Amino acid sequence: MDAEYRPVKTRITMNEQTILIVDDDKEIVQSLKKNILAINKNYTVKTSHDGKNALEILEKEEIDFLILDLQMPVMNGLQLLAELHIKKIWLPIIIISDTKVNEEKKEFKEFGVIDFVKKPFLPERMVINIDEMMRNRGKTDLIKNFGLPAMMQLIEMEKKTGILTVKIGKENGKIFFKEGKLMDIEVKELSTGEALKECINSLYDEKEISIEYINHRKEKKINMTLMEMVMEASRIRDEKKRSPEHTTALDQNREISESDHLSIIANLLHSLREVERFIIADAKGEILTASSNNYNEDILNASIYLWVIGARFGNEFKMGEPANLIYYLKARKRLIYKYNDYIIILDLTEIAKFSAFKKKLNELFNRLVLN
Repeated sequence: MDAEYRPVKTRITMNEQTILIVDDDKEIVQSLKKNILAINKNYTVKTSHDGKNALEILEKEEIDFLILDLQMPVMNGLQLLAELHIKKIWLPIIIISDTKVNEEKKEFKEFGVIDFVKKPFLPERMVINIDEMMRNRGKTDLIKNFGLPAMMQLIEMEKKTGILTVKIGKENGKIFFKEGKLMDIEVKELSTGEALKECINSLYDEKEISIEYINHRKEKKINMTLMEMVMEASRIRDEKKRSPEHTTALDQNREISESDHLSIIANLLHSLREVERFIIADAKGEILTASSNNYNEDILNASIYLWVIGARFGNEFKMGEPANLIYYLKARKRLIYKYNDYIIILDLTEIAKFSAFKKKLNELFNRLVLN
């Protein structure tokens, strides 16, 4: 049986990144632009000398990074930040200013500011930091065929920091998380509470996910955890399935639910750096999904056979009950793992330490939400 699970994961390249410099000091603008292009010619650099013109650019074009002066005519930097916040336009921003700035002001945490630079500064040194930040943005993952509930569970378990950009309702929304904790959700023209509700209601819809691991300064505005969001979304979905209009399709719904469970497990295994490839089978020994077409029934049956034999010998020699057997095959470590009604065969990397990995795997599976 061929593997059914095929996640598609691509990188957003640095060629697509655009930097906007906004300052009424034309010499600073030109110096920054010159040095940015000198360090990486793949960037597109746009410039503006007042906040109002910059806002027009930000509303019409895709800007990935903003360098912003606070003291400007027509519309100053703080006013521009407030407009961006109202319009739910979020992007990483470096503030440059003649005076010392109170970095703990609420506005700077809400509006996307990630760093502050006091004038005068050396443009050559500043652009090195900008390039490093842009390179991190260039590692953004665009993920298809990868369930958002599974992604959110992995973020919480792995304690990641960053931003998910995903379709929420009819709009693109941003989900901010820090060290695995849900911080905020922004969707155009929706309050935080409305955005949270809309996100939960559409959590299981098929969608593309863009994720970037950026150290934003967002403060916590939502008490619910990512895992609690998944559980609530699952509860709402189950209620919809039990409604009268869905009673004629109960069997199909069960199949969909089983597929979701399988997807969550497969996504978890794909995220583990210790795992080179894997196969998931049911209790009858039928392959449900695999990370490689090279995995087949022969490998599965041979693994299960050795697993059973190992358990038998382990009991006879009082070696403890080996619920999982690991052995070496052509310099590869193979782990046979039983989870609920699934049999999971894992080929591990050479550097994987069995006891530590087994403990980690047990913890992750114990925390999975499979409703």
